[in-house]
Amino acid sequence: MKIFNKYQNLLIFGIFGFFIIFFTFEFAVATDQNNDELIKTAINLIKMDKVDEAIPILEEVLKTEPNNLNVIKNLAVAYTDSKMCDKAINLYDKILNGLKPNAAEILYGKAVCFNDLGLPEKTLLTLDQIDKKYSNENSILITKANANVLLREFYEAEKYYKIVLEKDPNSKSANLNMLLLSHHLKDQKMAEKYLVKILGDEPKRTSSACAASGCMGIIPFLFPVKDSENFQITAQIQIRDESNMLIAIIETDKINYTPHPIMNKILANYDVIETIQNDLGVFEVRKIVEKTEPRINSYFMDRVEFFYNDYSVLFGYNLAIPLKSGDYITTEWIIQKKI
Repeated sequence: MKIFNKYQNLLIFGIFGFFIIFFTFEFAVATDQNNDELIKTAINLIKMDKVDEAIPILEEVLKTEPNNLNVIKNLAVAYTDSKMCDKAINLYDKILNGLKPNAAEILYGKAVCFNDLGLPEKTLLTLDQIDKKYSNENSILITKANANVLLREFYEAEKYYKIVLEKDPNSKSANLNMLLLSHHLKDQKMAEKYLVKILGDEPKRTSSACAASGCMGIIPFLFPVKDSENFQITAQIQIRDESNMLIAIIETDKINYTPHPIMNKILANYDVIETIQNDLGVFEVRKIVEKTEPRINSYFMDRVEFFYNDYSVLFGYNLAIPLKSGDYITTEWIIQKKI
């Protein structure tokens, strides 16, 4: 009897143990399946540019699967896209140090992050570790060029952007970066060339190159007039109260303009009031006067703009104008165009 009880206890324990193992296995399978669904959801969110929604999902999965390469890679990408590069680099290093996927892909992501963190020297060192067979990839060349811009090696950056454009003349990234580079080089002709390539001859505000906001009106796409060979522009701002009494006159020469042939179309709508000559050449002079109502509930103006088809083509800034309810602004643009 004692022997039977002994084996009976063993049998009961064995059955109990079997159920523990069975349910544990079932739970693990269920957890894996649930995680797989969560990972798919997160990846789809990343593809839809909803990285802020993807990140907490991937972070939660990583708690239960800390070495899941798929999770780590996609979370690193999401962190990179969200400018959370300190966290991204930790994950890239974890992959490089142990999990060993496609090293070129991971090193590239790490290099992009170093640029975002303002560490271009580390970007270039990281890119140098990538297998030479990938060195002529457009993404690698653009990242290398961007690092050189941060290092203020502008002509070196231009060299890499041009290599990309030789292979792919319609590369949106290379064209946009060449436009931005024109500001550093103070090259108005270069700015006009690439803005036309990006927006075409008849730009539309919904241009896919710059999303729904359009390019013009966004500061990087406006060129400092002081660096232009073709234009000299000033703006005089008159502030008047609701009874039209003049309160103040302010002038600014801090003006940006759109380096695009559309400027010629705009100016053709206004008469030439005089022609002048100076050390820089002969200029036609036109005057554009516009009244601007302050924004609702805004009693401070820090800029004046001239719009054409919803684009800001003239932008005067460095202003500090206090306003009272009922005040308005009249801006007199004096535009000298070289002929």
